[in-house]
Amino acid sequence: MHQISGLPRAQLGLWPTPIHKLDRLGEDIGHPNLYIKRDDLSGLGLGGNKTRSLEFLLGDALDKRADIIITAGGLQSNLCALTAAACCKIGVDCILVHNDEEPALLQGNMLLNHLFGARSVFIGKTDEKARTFQMEQIAQELKNQGRNPYIIHNGASTPLGSLGYASAAFELSEQCKKENLPIKHIGMVGAMGGTASGFILGNALLGNPFHVHVISVEYPKSVLDEIILNLTGEAYKLISENLVGKDHLFPLETRFTTYEEYLGEGYGIPTPVSRETLYKLPRKEGILLEDVYTSKTLGGFLDLISRGIIPPHEGACYIHTGGLGSLFAQKVIDF
Repeated sequence: MHQISGLPRAQLGLWPTPIHKLDRLGEDIGHPNLYIKRDDLSGLGLGGNKTRSLEFLLGDALDKRADIIITAGGLQSNLCALTAAACCKIGVDCILVHNDEEPALLQGNMLLNHLFGARSVFIGKTDEKARTFQMEQIAQELKNQGRNPYIIHNGASTPLGSLGYASAAFELSEQCKKENLPIKHIGMVGAMGGTASGFILGNALLGNPFHVHVISVEYPKSVLDEIILNLTGEAYKLISENLVGKDHLFPLETRFTTYEEYLGEGYGIPTPVSRETLYKLPRKEGILLEDVYTSKTLGGFLDLISRGIIPPHEGACYIHTGGLGSLFAQKVIDF
């Protein structure tokens, strides 16, 4: 099994996350080998994909002797909620910068942030550039006070953060061998690229046993492809000298396809397919989704299967990236 060594890593999650067979949903769409990898059960907070990224980012922070972590996102940011939880686990303070107004009611991930004791800073409705500037200003003020802050940028979709999902690819490959699972196709989210690029890197290092299908929820295909390839290359540079079992040299051969046709009108805007899937999975399998990332990506993945792009005799596995805290602040309208 490939391993990533030589980089500090905080132990935050419960690994491996389980793989469940989706019998009733598979029967519904005519695919007898349909699986789901439950990264929503990562063991930190309410679970989710950012747990894997945070293991490497907070490992780096602790190695640098940081005593306070700063990150940013919208009010219902899954990264913010998991960062707040992780800071409790490793014993450092946490500041969350939100580019929105302070809400009148704490709900969803904002309630979790409060329970975890994070300090929230609300800077009004501004863009990501202004949000980043605010994080840097706060960090400088903390340094002036003798603190040692560490900033998590870009939704943790950085080369270091993406290594969490390189590890996930190694983990899933090992599970397939141990459990004799016929998985050949992976369905996953394509947002800021950190999760997808990490898995694609890990898959490449394994010799590409999986075809990775990336469903965009934010960017056009051309933009997302560029983001993924850049992150994959930069992440590979971080580990190339410390990779145990490495038998592939740069340039890496990657095996993935991105899809923009399920994006709809844009980020955070439901589509008929995502709305249907939001209800279908819990009613068929008792597993919850939310309505920004997971319902849209699983809906797209199921459509690829239904259209025969993924053959029924080849196993398919959806990576459930969690984010369920935000569900309780979303407007769920019947389809």
